[in-house]
Amino acid sequence: MAEVIAEAGLAERYAKAEALLPHNVLELVDAPRVTPAWIAGTETFLYGRTTSTGTELMLVDAEARTKRPAFDHERMAAALAGVVGHEVDPTELPISDLELRDGVVRVVVELKRIDVSLDTYEATVAGDAPKTEARSPDGRRAVGFSEDGCNLYVRDLETDEVSTLTTDGEDAYEYASLTDPVKGLVARQNLGQLPPPLVVWSPDSSRFVTHRLDQRAVELMHLVRSSPFDGGRPQLLSYRYSLVGDEQLAHAEFFVFDAAAGTTVHADTGPLLMPFVPAIAYGWVWWNDTGTRVFFLAGDRGDHAFRLYELDAATGDTRVLHEERSTTNVLFGPYHPDRNIRVLRSGELLWWSERSGWGHLYLHGTDGSVTALTEGDWLVRALVSVDEEARRVVFTAAGREPGGDPYLQELYSVSLDGGEITTITADGLDHDTVPSGSGRFFVDVMSAVDVPAVSVLRDATGEVVLELEQADASALYATGWQPPERVKVKAADGVTDIWCAIYTPFDFDPRKTYPVVDEVYPGPQLSTAARRFPRSGGGYTGERLGATFAALGFVAVSVDGRGSALRHKAFQDHARLVSDTDYVDDHVAAITQLAETRPWMDLDRVGIYGHSAGAYASTRAILWRPDFYKVAVSSSGDHDDRINHQWWGEKFFGLVDEFDYERHSTPRSSSGSRASSSSSTARWTTTLPRTGRCGSSTH
Repeated sequence: MAEVIAEAGLAERYAKAEALLPHNVLELVDAPRVTPAWIAGTETFLYGRTTSTGTELMLVDAEARTKRPAFDHERMAAALAGVVGHEVDPTELPISDLELRDGVVRVVVELKRIDVSLDTYEATVAGDAPKTEARSPDGRRAVGFSEDGCNLYVRDLETDEVSTLTTDGEDAYEYASLTDPVKGLVARQNLGQLPPPLVVWSPDSSRFVTHRLDQRAVELMHLVRSSPFDGGRPQLLSYRYSLVGDEQLAHAEFFVFDAAAGTTVHADTGPLLMPFVPAIAYGWVWWNDTGTRVFFLAGDRGDHAFRLYELDAATGDTRVLHEERSTTNVLFGPYHPDRNIRVLRSGELLWWSERSGWGHLYLHGTDGSVTALTEGDWLVRALVSVDEEARRVVFTAAGREPGGDPYLQELYSVSLDGGEITTITADGLDHDTVPSGSGRFFVDVMSAVDVPAVSVLRDATGEVVLELEQADASALYATGWQPPERVKVKAADGVTDIWCAIYTPFDFDPRKTYPVVDEVYPGPQLSTAARRFPRSGGGYTGERLGATFAALGFVAVSVDGRGSALRHKAFQDHARLVSDTDYVDDHVAAITQLAETRPWMDLDRVGIYGHSAGAYASTRAILWRPDFYKVAVSSSGDHDDRINHQWWGEKFFGLVDEFDYERHSTPRSSSGSRASSSSSTARWTTTLPRTGRCGSSTH
């Protein structure tokens, strides 16, 4: 009978844990955050208000300070039902795209473009909905791939007339394409879906800029589909994939197309390095306000140097506006691929740089002068808006307030001419912002690990002009979920402050002891420990399953050790310049310190797990510290970065003549283990294989 009760209790634990897997948490927080879709050329935006009863599309006019439903959802559902021939749920409208016009809403439903009058709610079919086109801001034209997937056409969305733009693209020499490592080739085969071309339209919708990507010399990687869907022999999928140290990498050239005339202007830079994700996909290509100039960023191998180019859209002439260099790597914000760069109408350049050892803002004048707008041992996180008339910059920063959590970003402003910084918020919350195109307004989503998202609209001064949404997490709390505690401890050096998050078991009793699970991700481009409430947005963090393991009865811990992101440059560069195992000792030190004041943590039962780079770390941890870790689980691991994609290793660790990849490799390193063959304690590790290319894409 006791065994039956134990099994029932275990089943209940697993049911609670499953309810807290990331995809299930989506259903447990109402109105979790506002994600604005700003309408080009306006100060209005749309957002979906999601609750347990469905989704309502809201329209906000920032200038009028109003918020209302974008339309009558009941009447919209009835109008669409008359076109598609079946009932439509007004709380779950099957709209995949939406465009507001004068008195009309154009939506895409079931691969049809449908115009709905907001006066009469009469619906008419405007045509078929292309699946792979990039629409102009004015909704008049769209660019798509030709049948070969290598060339481009432009479609007039009013007349449906199609004009061919290019004919000289070919396999591995394609216009507007992603590189093979990030194309999602397996998903394309499985789902038959093709993403739209990578183009950036000019503000007036007359022209667009794109690239022609040259991967012809890149060496091949191979996958085998062992069980094809239609049966038969295994099938080979070969794709171009550059490894650390490979001689040949992908390059790209930029082109500007006149959508109406069909004419082309070729940038005179020649081929530029584009080894992993193309610059357009990162948001590193943009137009000036008048649509006469294009700006783009391009780096060297290893990202030791980056140049900002200005392209004359009419002639193809380019010039370098600025070059940034580093002995390790160049970033444009704490997280790759942030772009805290603005080219002002005055010709001045606002640039985020780590040249002082901390990320700060600098204004480069047209006369060659450089003014540090911010300075100190704290980190500017994001440019929010720039008011050129008032010469004022709004930004977020972390670590500026004494005694505060250096990972939580507050709002500040400063003059473009330098001087005293104005504090806009000092509430101890993390502020995640999305500005309008003009920067006159921005949405601010505030949160902390124990504070559900509060979304507000602010103006360029930071003043709240409209309350938008406050998340309701009652369903999440009803599962037994409790927020983690953020704790400051010392790194293994006994000097450096590091932060971690700790979840207690759902059935926590301080008189008992509990096993400990450490979720690890050592990638220098991320932080790991939770900073915000579930579903509140904000910067990506490596921790995903802390609450899930807490539901199973574990103490779950995540640690931001030396070598991770969102601190100063030396902190992030630590893994590259100092040691490839210090992060393991930092985790051990953090957990040991936590247990000093938490005797219910059983340090004789500590396990560790991770995915991708975290899988490398969890395996490395049990080899390096078998005295501490008893179990390791590693999924989709990159245990030797020389056979992982070239960009991540070379950017964050170094070129082959700069970094000891042999020492860094778990299977090949002679110093990768402290394990004693005489140990009598049973320990085990499970390594789950990398499937497809999902492991590489996490970097």
